[in-house]
Amino acid sequence: MPDLVTLGLKLGFLALLWLAVLFTAGAIRTDVFGRKISTNDLAKAEAASRKQMKDAKRLAKKLKLTHGPQAGTSLSLGSPIVIGRADDCQLILEDDYVSTHHARLARNNNYDVVEDLGSTNGTFVNNQRISVPTQVGPGDSIRIGQSVMVLEK
Repeated sequence: MPDLVTLGLKLGFLALLWLAVLFTAGAIRTDVFGRKISTNDLAKAEAASRKQMKDAKRLAKKLKLTHGPQAGTSLSLGSPIVIGRADDCQLILEDDYVSTHHARLARNNNYDVVEDLGSTNGTFVNNQRISVPTQVGPGDSIRIGQSVMVLEK
């Protein structure tokens, strides 16, 4: 009987160990490849983004970094701004969580649009991760890596 209990405990421990390995592998896969987005959710996000782009027509005059290593920095808006770690970016963020060419902030007709350029860690507008070009205006916040920036009039 004690041998049977020992065998049961060993098998139970082995099963728990495999569950921990599988859970860790799933967490790593989500970090590397991101979460899967269903086509319905993607279509809804694109439709909402298009509606948002049609509805509001506000323009900000400057982009101000409020949090992060370069807090207090301001940039005038008008021409497209590429944000990233590369030397050819208009706004260079020295942050390990920022991609080489992370995001673009551009002006389309009567509104400003922020677009994620395929970054690993994502671009967030008002704490929502974006996957399509998204309209932004004065008062909206953009988070890239550890830096938070706000559009101002």
